[in-house]
Amino acid sequence: MAFPHSSSPNPPAREPAINLPAVVVWLLAALALIQGLRSLLSDYDDYVLMSWFAFVPARLTLWLAPERIDDVIGAMAQTTGQDVVERLQLVRLLLADGGVRLWTLLTYGLLHGSWLHLASNAVWLAAFGSPVARRLGPGRFLNLMALSTIGGALLHWWSRDLDVLPLVGASAGISGATAAAIRFVFAPGIRFGELGDDEVVRAVPAEPLGQLWRNSRALLFIAIWFATNILFGAGLVPIFGEETSIAWEAHIGGFMVGLLLFPLLDQGRRRS
Repeated sequence: MAFPHSSSPNPPAREPAINLPAVVVWLLAALALIQGLRSLLSDYDDYVLMSWFAFVPARLTLWLAPERIDDVIGAMAQTTGQDVVERLQLVRLLLADGGVRLWTLLTYGLLHGSWLHLASNAVWLAAFGSPVARRLGPGRFLNLMALSTIGGALLHWWSRDLDVLPLVGASAGISGATAAAIRFVFAPGIRFGELGDDEVVRAVPAEPLGQLWRNSRALLFIAIWFATNILFGAGLVPIFGEETSIAWEAHIGGFMVGLLLFPLLDQGRRRS
């Protein structure tokens, strides 16, 4: 299958140094600004900020079922390791506040555990978020990121409903964008070098799920993606420079949202 190529008798214009959609650049800048401002805060002020904007699974659990407070405390008491004191502080804050803070289902995606955490997410967002942003446009792209972020938080809560440790990071939203990209970047006839061309990206037909499972390149990528997330998430493979494991459940939740909702957000796009 052939896709449109721009043709002109004039010499090609020089490519910009950073060939990323504006919405991706602004999103990366916002995430970096937030991380930079956090680095200026005292430990206590940063702790308060995290309590307001990071997602804490047990907080949602207690809002839905207040009688499970003993379960939360019991789960925390069984924890061993250096994070016991941190968990005790979080439980105390959780009990004292009593609010659900539903906005944290989304805002946790704006926070990161470290600069290395942010840098790894930035690389992934630039690589896989860019073609999706070119295809959907800024508004639909941000909607996809937001819905995937929420989906990631909900699956993380479902699997760790008694956990008092905060969830942070844009990984769930980026996982959703990655899944959306899989629906068209592995289409027959398209070369990865063409993914920076808006016209080409918007012309590629999105593959239905039934057809996607017969695409060997897409299946290989999905298999590697899931295996990597599970290995790192289970702690079987150490993360360079990080002491904590990744929240692989949130990644998978975001991925599934992006994979399933992309066709709905993609409706109405012009394809040649």
